[in-house]
Amino acid sequence: MSYCRFQNTYRDLQDCVNALNNNGPDTLSDDELAAAKMMMQLCDHMQSFYDEVLDEVENRKEVEQ
Repeated sequence: MSYCRFQNTYRDLQDCVNALNNNGPDTLSDDELAAAKMMMQLCDHMQSFYDEVLDEVENRKEVEQ
C-alpha cells in the first residue's frame, strides 16, 4: 500500500541491518547474500534523493508553523 510503503520498508530494512550487525553476512544463504547486495545498490541510489527529501521535510515544517 502506497500510504505506508516507506514506514513498512523502514522497519524491514532496520531488521536487515540488525541481522547483518548481529550475525554477519557469512550467515546468509547465497540467495539472501545476493539480495543483500542488490538492496545495498538500491540504497546507494536512494541516497541520491537525500537532499531533496530533507528539503521537503523542512518545507513542510515551515508550512506548519
